[in-house]
Amino acid sequence: MSAREFHSLYYTDCSPGQGLRGGAGFQFQAVSPGTTDEMMSVVQRSALYEAPVGWMREQRPVEEYPPSLVHVHNGVYATARGIYLGAETGGVREGNQFTHALVATDSQLYGPIRPAQLWGAPWWVEQPAPSTECPAVSAEPEAGPFGVEALREWVRGQKDGESWLLAVHSAIDRVHDEGAPRVVFVSEDADAVVRWIAAATLLLPQERALKVGFRVFATNPQFSAQEVLALHPDWAGSLADPERHTEFAVFNLVTGKYREAEHSDSARHWVSRFLNTDPYDVVDAIELSHQFARGRSADRPGTADRLAAGVLALDEEVTGAEPALALAEWLAEPPAVSAAEVLDPVLTAVLDSEPGTPVLAKLADTDLEQSGQVRIALLRAEIDEILRGTPADTRAPLKARAWSPDEAEQAAVLVESAAGAVLPERMDLLLRTATRFDVRPRLGNFTEAAGRFADWWAHHPNAGVDPERWPCGPELVDLLRDVLARRLEGPRADEVSKDIKEHWWRLLARTATDPFSPLDRAIAAAAVAAGGSVRKETIAVFREQMRAPERPGTGEAVFDALFGDSAPTLVELSDFLAEVPSTSVSDALAQRAFGVLVKSKVSGRYLDVLRGLSHHIGDRQDLRKLWEDDSRLRVWLANYRRKGAEVGNPGDISEDVLAARAGKIVEALLDTDPQVSAEMAITSGEPLQQTLIRELPAVWNDEDVATERQDRAVMLAFVAAWSDEATGTVRAAFDRELEAWMHAHKQTDYRRVSKLLRSVEADHAAAWHEWLRETAQRKPKEARTRQVARRLFGRRER
Repeated sequence: MSAREFHSLYYTDCSPGQGLRGGAGFQFQAVSPGTTDEMMSVVQRSALYEAPVGWMREQRPVEEYPPSLVHVHNGVYATARGIYLGAETGGVREGNQFTHALVATDSQLYGPIRPAQLWGAPWWVEQPAPSTECPAVSAEPEAGPFGVEALREWVRGQKDGESWLLAVHSAIDRVHDEGAPRVVFVSEDADAVVRWIAAATLLLPQERALKVGFRVFATNPQFSAQEVLALHPDWAGSLADPERHTEFAVFNLVTGKYREAEHSDSARHWVSRFLNTDPYDVVDAIELSHQFARGRSADRPGTADRLAAGVLALDEEVTGAEPALALAEWLAEPPAVSAAEVLDPVLTAVLDSEPGTPVLAKLADTDLEQSGQVRIALLRAEIDEILRGTPADTRAPLKARAWSPDEAEQAAVLVESAAGAVLPERMDLLLRTATRFDVRPRLGNFTEAAGRFADWWAHHPNAGVDPERWPCGPELVDLLRDVLARRLEGPRADEVSKDIKEHWWRLLARTATDPFSPLDRAIAAAAVAAGGSVRKETIAVFREQMRAPERPGTGEAVFDALFGDSAPTLVELSDFLAEVPSTSVSDALAQRAFGVLVKSKVSGRYLDVLRGLSHHIGDRQDLRKLWEDDSRLRVWLANYRRKGAEVGNPGDISEDVLAARAGKIVEALLDTDPQVSAEMAITSGEPLQQTLIRELPAVWNDEDVATERQDRAVMLAFVAAWSDEATGTVRAAFDRELEAWMHAHKQTDYRRVSKLLRSVEADHAAAWHEWLRETAQRKPKEARTRQVARRLFGRRER
């Protein structure tokens, strides 16, 4: 047997030797080659003609028994037609019948035919074969009189035909849903029942239609496995009433009644189209929708699958926002189908419907060939909303996609044209939209509108717009600067200055570079006054202007621009002046620097700045005294490094200068030979020794200082304190610091210092050991204080 043929099986009451079993009785009389036991079992169990027992008892005429048509899917597909023959072979007992069944394992053999359409086909057999072998039936067998168009016309000719088809198809569409009722037709007209089943299953995809089992007629519905049954009114009993049973959806063709139920989505979509358009195209569309569902790994088609199939098979237009959005979502996550043959035509249909922004936004993320034009359409729709003043909402980001040159030009023109018409307060939204679409409008094509916007923007410092989100942000910021610069020269300059200090400087700080520009001066001063990183960045930018000044007065202009609203710190002043060649420091700039110095604490940096400005001190005696003392001290330090202790003490140097240069002094002492530095520590005089009292402990307490230098600091403190020239004040101060050092260190540390002292003078080392013994015998200051307190408290108690 060919793989493209149905197996054919005949079943009836056989005389001896007539059937497959050889003996007499009901059996398969003949089968086509290759028929299996499983096929015969399915037919015998579920597809044979059922004769009504009551009629047989009444011995009704054979011609009153209606033929049957049965379809079942149970491992194989079986469709069978049966007729009643009356008396059994060789006897008078009623019940003989003949069933001709078709069986296939491949559903494709049915082609587009639904099993119910095989009713009345001319090739059905009604009598036994000459032998136990019968011919197979070709694939895609000829249907009976119930063709697609004939069924459509028949339904249209029925009273309330469309309502009935809606109800019947909905019931059959649901028979495989969990808990769904089976379907029962009550009628004595088998033709009518089969027509309804055929029409209803035409609206199912073939794959599902072949899985809907039916029996026309059934004598006992409780024992029939099929989902759809037909009952003769004589056998229906209580099932004739559609309202009495919930386990069956009853359609009584005799009374014209059925129980109303919600129509299925499939019925609502396809029934009207089947009845009012080309039914063959509708059947094709149903199959196509099923293919789309399978391409999405879905069990059944959804609304968008049906709509897409309608577009392709029925040339339907997309009308309304809901269908357009459904198809947009479908296109965004399409089934596995051809883009050129399926997706692009559907996309075209959606675009032809002139959808709104929600639909276009969905379509914009597709990867189809037309997606560029979709984005153009979406851009145009969003621009229209902006121009109409529609409240702005948060738009979802778009998937990155490069424009073609033509698309980029088209998109830029759209934005540029809109910019010429948009209200200034909505320009920000338009430009943010351009950025979202990666559109680059050219400012030169909407110069006048850009100017209007810049003027509006300058008058609305709190508008909350952000040029960082615009494709032409820098150009519009330049226009804003022009407007603000003009307004600074007008009658409302104070108001503009206030706005710059409170708002504009944040936006414009990085654009300010010209110290001679009133606008840049105002921006820079506000930025510097704000502090933080923007202060540092602004100062750094303006300091660059002083390295090669092109105009006289650059230094003063930069200083005033930076520090017009906040004075520089001493560090900032020092760094500022470091950019100016000393010969280029004007007296005006020096006076500005002096104004900072007089409000600052004297330090090494302070003195360095003062030294650089020495030619401009003039009659400022306070600054001159500091400069002169610092100069003498610097000369003394230089001489000391060359000649040692023979240079003598530095003389009368103010405490401020000594404190400011204390680090340099100690550094010089620690860098020279211990004998030299020890002699200097002894002979330097009390002012310098007071400086050493503050600085030397800082050296030996600094963990980052090398041990050798720490030891030298201890050595210098000891020789200075125990020299005959030390005052009592100096001796007492050093004693406190050295005692604290001793209690914090060990014998190994004492020995290193002793070795240093011995290298200077043996008596110093002896004095050191004596001091260590005496200090060790004394209790630490805290313990001595507690002991005195106990004695005092003890006296009070007595």
